[in-house]
Amino acid sequence: MAFTNPTTPNLADFASYVTEQGVPSADLPTGTLTGVSVDTSGNLTATGFTGTVAVGMVLTGSGISAPLYLATWNGTNAGTVTPAPAQALSITTATLLSPYLQWAFDAGVNLTLIPPADMPAILYVMACYQLAMHQLLKMAQDQTGQTFFTQQRTTYGLLSFSAGPVISSGDQGTHQTLAEPEFLKGLTVSTLDLLKTPWGRESMAYSQQYGENIVGVS
Repeated sequence: MAFTNPTTPNLADFASYVTEQGVPSADLPTGTLTGVSVDTSGNLTATGFTGTVAVGMVLTGSGISAPLYLATWNGTNAGTVTPAPAQALSITTATLLSPYLQWAFDAGVNLTLIPPADMPAILYVMACYQLAMHQLLKMAQDQTGQTFFTQQRTTYGLLSFSAGPVISSGDQGTHQTLAEPEFLKGLTVSTLDLLKTPWGRESMAYSQQYGENIVGVS
């Protein structure tokens, strides 16, 4: 896996990470607009497009500093975006991504602990993407004819409530009891949920490196 910027979390690299983790492109369609202009009222024009262009998708590209969502699209060369940019934009190429990628990415970046200056940046970047991947599996809706996200939610039990991990189980023939780590007693609903997927667990492992007094984690 090669990131375009391995030192800073960014949506384009997260999209690549998601694909590498096995999410089918058919369930997260993408598109490209060329010759894009957006005025301060949010009116968009483009000289051409390829792939999927649909209302609700998020525009990314050089010069776009904050998420812009496609609010309307005439099917050929014009539409509107929201929110309207503070300054007019002229972009050679803009990529359109699923809004679920943006929402999951935002959650990952905003909920991951910022590292100290001497920590390798890639550790923070990967922790952001791992938490975002967990969130994506929870929130993304399948495209018509696709079932990936529905299957993942079933596989990992993401729609069921877990009051805590099982530490003892048995029947008439066998009985097993696991030692209960102290940190499990302090987990919140959200961090208990992270235990369900490998990406969530990796995210939690990152947070626990910060010590014994991280609320809801350790």
